[in-house]
Amino acid sequence: MKEREYTDTDGSLDLREFMGVATSHASRAASAVPPGVRRFARAPWILVSALLGCVLYGAFAGGATRLPSESWIQLTLIAAAGVACAVWLYGDGRLALRASPVAWAGAGLLAAFAVWTGLTVLWSVAPDRTWIELNRGIAYALMVVLGITVGSSMPSAPRRVAAGWALVAVPVALYAAGGKTLPGLHIDGLFSLDHARSFNRLRGSLGYWNALALFCVLALPATLRLAADPARRAAARLTSLSGVYLLIFVIGLTYSRGGVLALTAAMTAFIALTTERLRTFSLFVVAWLGSAVPLTFALVSPDLRSDLVPLARRQDDALVVLIVGLVVLAVVLGVGFALIRAERARWYSTARGRIVGRVLAGVGAAVLALGVAGAASTGVFSTLATSFTDTTQAADQTDPNRLLSANSGNRWTWWKEALGAWSDKPVAGWGAGSFPVTHLLYRTEPIGVKQPHSVPLQWMAETGAVGAGLALGALLALLAAAIARTRSWTGSQRGYAAALTAAPIAWLAHCFYDWDWDIPAVTLPMLLAAGVVVGRPGAGAARAAIGPTPGLRAVGFGLAVALLLAAALSAALPALAQTRTSSVSVGLDRRLGEPQLAEAAADAEVAASLNPLSAEPLRLAAVIAQRRGRLEEARGLIVRAIERQPTDVGSWLALADIDAARLDRAGVRRATLRALELDPINPATLALARTAQRASVPANESATATGAPLPKQVPVTEPDPVPTGR
Repeated sequence: MKEREYTDTDGSLDLREFMGVATSHASRAASAVPPGVRRFARAPWILVSALLGCVLYGAFAGGATRLPSESWIQLTLIAAAGVACAVWLYGDGRLALRASPVAWAGAGLLAAFAVWTGLTVLWSVAPDRTWIELNRGIAYALMVVLGITVGSSMPSAPRRVAAGWALVAVPVALYAAGGKTLPGLHIDGLFSLDHARSFNRLRGSLGYWNALALFCVLALPATLRLAADPARRAAARLTSLSGVYLLIFVIGLTYSRGGVLALTAAMTAFIALTTERLRTFSLFVVAWLGSAVPLTFALVSPDLRSDLVPLARRQDDALVVLIVGLVVLAVVLGVGFALIRAERARWYSTARGRIVGRVLAGVGAAVLALGVAGAASTGVFSTLATSFTDTTQAADQTDPNRLLSANSGNRWTWWKEALGAWSDKPVAGWGAGSFPVTHLLYRTEPIGVKQPHSVPLQWMAETGAVGAGLALGALLALLAAAIARTRSWTGSQRGYAAALTAAPIAWLAHCFYDWDWDIPAVTLPMLLAAGVVVGRPGAGAARAAIGPTPGLRAVGFGLAVALLLAAALSAALPALAQTRTSSVSVGLDRRLGEPQLAEAAADAEVAASLNPLSAEPLRLAAVIAQRRGRLEEARGLIVRAIERQPTDVGSWLALADIDAARLDRAGVRRATLRALELDPINPATLALARTAQRASVPANESATATGAPLPKQVPVTEPDPVPTGR
């Protein structure tokens, strides 16, 4: 059944006729399906609910950037994939998998990238982090395939997923907005809206302002499309317009320049791909101008734009922002209702929309050209470049004025570090997730960071040209397939497909400036949107009749179950190890007796067994052994940790500490010098190395006396053989 057969001459969808025909088709299909398999009729709905539930959970779990939160999402996706596979093979054709060759190429490249990240464990300098990256890549590939399943199996999938995505994003935005409107609202043990007390910049449930901004940007086109859809009732459209107003308000209070860039990319793509440009753009402008009023009140309030202000001082200004926001929202809804009424007069014609679109494009191009010419003639580009690369005067991270600053916030330095790491290992990289280790080798300032704040550069440094090519190729192929699929839609569904396609475009624009790949809460919805759009719906019942033979089904299902169980085990083990390690670490903050220390040591050993690539559980076990006075046992544990991760600075420093307790001066010197090789400019490491050097030789032969300085940076070499002490 093709949607264009049930559209009016102006391209709008006749829902009653369409739903009537769909109901007739569904009734005939249901009568032809045995009663025993009709229970699969709701499978697409259950699947999309599970996928959106993962996104919602990730948003309220700090972005799901840590274990075990991320592992719970991974296990849910694996379970959903297993159930979907069973329904696809043994159901009544309610689930299907159809996409263009380009889309399947993108999904395949993404799966290949996941495999490649796993292979890098063979040479990774951070194998425990590589394992986590492998699990993340598997989850992302599964999300794309499950998104294609939804798009292939659910009638009007883009519209339904867009509605679900808006329902997920609005609660997240409401929670975030509460930090500037109702910070005193809380329920003990459940939630508190005073999450802007330390940093006035909104970061909400995701814990990171740039991630919150991108999360809202990804949902904004879908919410705006719901407001612009002429087939929906006016009340529902105005409710969606309220959501657009809220999302823009929250984006502004994150002070995220990357968020503004992503919003610009998303709206440009959305307006260009939809056929209802004038209606959509008008409603966006109304919500945008309206949100600027309460946003201005929040930005000019000294108590709301400053950090560490007591709650009592913030509540009055927050109440003013809330009241102003509600009053302006009423005005926005009134204007929105007037615009909806204007549709009856055919004011939003397709021809007029094309004219307005061309005018906007022309004006935008002219403004851009004039701006570029003016900037070039006045030397603005040179000033901006100087500001961007200046790391001596970093912009205040919580000052609203940073929106007008070109300072990179130290990104320029991190990007150079990533490029330096890539230049040394350009093909295969240092191993997925390895940047926290290589950063120590290439940095020139003692500033710690886990990502270079640029996803492509991170891929290059960690997985080399091979990994970066696979990942970028996958995303670009999915985007190309989504754009082509969007253009093939007609009627109302094209607008929803355009809204979902804007999500990967916004993500790609933002990822060059931040570490979005490591934040599942913003990457999963982007991949879901792309998968849904590229899916191609068809007659599912026909697939069941011509599907594989029972024998092939059994073989395929068995193979799928084996792979999914392996993936589930891979996702669960690091999470279990991290949970037990964290429990032991928290327990060590208390004064423990011998029985409790023995139990903690046993838990640390279990954690080390669950994650054989991590050095952290063994380091904790060594700390426990030291507390119990077992220095030789502690040293043996640290040596095991070093054998697992020879480039772990913490393990070498712990070894130096233990050797100092054992009065082994030579051992202390070897361990500290090795730590210095791995972290050349850490002040603490330098101080310890100097102390160890002075303690290892007579005073009249010390490095201080002779003036021989320690090297600032020593090339990474294999460590000297370390006695096991066993």
